[in-house]
Amino acid sequence: MAARGFAAEMEREKAKQRTRDALLARAKRGHVTGGVVYGYRNVPVFTGSDASGNPIRSHVRQTIADGEARVVRGIYQMFADGHGLKSIAKALNGDGKLQAESDRYFGGARVSPPRKGSGSWAPSCVHAMLKRERYRGKLTWGAFRNTDRGGRTKRRVKQPEDSWVTVEAPDLRIVSEELWHSVEARRQENAHRFTQPTDGTSSAPSSRVSQSLLSGLASCTACGGPIIISGSRKRAQCYGCGYYRNRRPTVCANQLLESIAAVDRRLIREIECTVLTPEARRFTLERAAEIVHDRLRSEPDRLTSLATELAQAKREVENLLRAIESGGAPETLLDRLREKTERVKSLTAEMRAIQSATRISPRNLRQIDRLLEESLKRTGDLLLGDVVRARQALTKLLAGRVQFTPTALADGRGTYRLEAELTLGKMLSPEASSKVHVPDGI
Repeated sequence: MAARGFAAEMEREKAKQRTRDALLARAKRGHVTGGVVYGYRNVPVFTGSDASGNPIRSHVRQTIADGEARVVRGIYQMFADGHGLKSIAKALNGDGKLQAESDRYFGGARVSPPRKGSGSWAPSCVHAMLKRERYRGKLTWGAFRNTDRGGRTKRRVKQPEDSWVTVEAPDLRIVSEELWHSVEARRQENAHRFTQPTDGTSSAPSSRVSQSLLSGLASCTACGGPIIISGSRKRAQCYGCGYYRNRRPTVCANQLLESIAAVDRRLIREIECTVLTPEARRFTLERAAEIVHDRLRSEPDRLTSLATELAQAKREVENLLRAIESGGAPETLLDRLREKTERVKSLTAEMRAIQSATRISPRNLRQIDRLLEESLKRTGDLLLGDVVRARQALTKLLAGRVQFTPTALADGRGTYRLEAELTLGKMLSPEASSKVHVPDGI
């Protein structure tokens, strides 16, 4: 059985390699290798028919879609004329404040976005289009490769530039060479300006650290977009919806801004009252122990099945190693070996979790409770400290993103209702857990 499984594994890897070779051949001929690009239409090409009279598709080629091509040229021209990514996205989304720009570059109508998603244009989408060399008639294939890693399929990994395939396709040019170089020059100028040192010590861009507690950790419930820092020099910085700010009311109507300091204080006060208390800590710990016990009772044979699966995974790793050492194995076999190795680690960790959680004694729970008490005391001190440390403490407590819902107070003023799911699991760090026996299930 192991031999048949290994033979099937080898055949799958060879099939992957054959598929990649076929795509490479298509790329070298300038044919479509998959996907749809804004500004173009995919047109199948047929050569003859089969015995039943059905047409036989030879390949797929691209042709310029005139309407979308005009939008692409408008984006490039607007950027070359000095407008920023946000302004271009807002004009595409039909923002009334940019009606003049919309009339000039896009014919005055709101433009349908390339993808459904939120149904709007984003600055990041505009930025990606400004870098796409296909619009100047140059096709590139092989910059990324899908691999299996850590049990995840189709993970994109960047490839060395000397392995890329580049084909000139002048019939697919949408923007002129002059306009392309104008846009590229401005992009490089912006990149250079934003990475200049401010203290004269280094030319490398410094890592950005947020100066607010919740930016990047929260979402707007009105549209699902991110909550970001908004404001200006004339007013205190506030939290606001990123989609409203960057894409305007055609995408999200939530224009509420609320003081960062007020929201942060409110959240920290609520955490102190509901989470960092002895009652909440003990309730959570007791409930976690119940869940572990329930899981063990409901899956009595899980340990046996895991042991069988682990033994099979180890045999597959050994077979893959022998195939690679013998030579002649396809390149994708290495990716498969990494995947199987990660699977062995995952199964081993799950078995240890079940074995360590077979019984949690009251004494063990008291020890873990003291451990949590110490950790939560430090977390409470960090939350009241500077923003950087407070964010580090908050990310350990959050099980997901904080939800911002705009609502009105009794006096008519707007405010945000905050909702978040918290966890104490990350409070038990490996270093702290080494002091007492903490079952992995907890």
